[in-house]
Amino acid sequence: MLLDELIGRARQEGKWLWCRYHGLWFSPDQLEAENAAGRFRWGPESWKLRDPKEYLTEAEALVSAALAQAV
Repeated sequence: MLLDELIGRARQEGKWLWCRYHGLWFSPDQLEAENAAGRFRWGPESWKLRDPKEYLTEAEALVSAALAQAV
């Protein structure tokens, strides 16, 4: 399956998989487990390999924005 190939490539490159349409992030292990349970079995065109540091940067920005609004 093509998605299995993409997950393998993510693992080799130290990348995570990001869904272009829903903004979801998964480590290769997480997406593999979700796929085994029948979830998120979308084609490889739905996914982009990205550096997991980008996920942290996005999460930190969301936290900062939430804290700014809470004040």
